[in-house]
Amino acid sequence: MIIKGLRNSNYEPWFRAWLVLMPIIGLGSYYLIRNFWRRSLAILNGEAGSIWDAPPVPDTAEPQAFVFYAITAALVFTLFWAGISHLYVQSLKSNRS
Repeated sequence: MIIKGLRNSNYEPWFRAWLVLMPIIGLGSYYLIRNFWRRSLAILNGEAGSIWDAPPVPDTAEPQAFVFYAITAALVFTLFWAGISHLYVQSLKSNRS
């Protein structure tokens, strides 16, 4: 129902861009925090190699907080995207009148 309402509106390109960018933001946030954690553990354990090398995989399990961090980053991005798209569409409407 929401998608039908978006089909003929000014929000459709914004919604399509959000469908592409939101998973990228979530997965990118997850991999950034995971690699930061791995690199930090490697430095603390004295296993840090070159800055260009991938950090070694630690023996301990990854914290579940990384998934929650990624979900939170995606939700914050969604709020930001909704606000920016709303402001842009409202400015288009005020320019037309």
